[in-house]
Amino acid sequence: MCLDVSEIFKPLIGDRLIFSLLNKNSITEDDFEEKANFYYMKPNGQRKVLAAYDERLKETLRHRDLKRNVSYRRLIRLECYKIVKCLMEGEPYQGFKMWW
Repeated sequence: MCLDVSEIFKPLIGDRLIFSLLNKNSITEDDFEEKANFYYMKPNGQRKVLAAYDERLKETLRHRDLKRNVSYRRLIRLECYKIVKCLMEGEPYQGFKMWW
């Protein structure tokens, strides 16, 4: 179930966050190190990504059904409630679709 929820929000939060950090040069080549033909993010780079992720989850957007602003963190929770309702009550699940 966790992976189902993460797949819903990966393009909205994860992908956009990574591209934003790269475009703003918030994370650079210096934040990575090579070991045994693999690249690993250094602890300082990890802190940058986690801080940016936490800030992104605090950002708000207007929810079209609730007619009020909700944080991305709250939006994820609302989607989880929909999945639980689907499983417990047998109602059809309407997947999340971002509105722009």
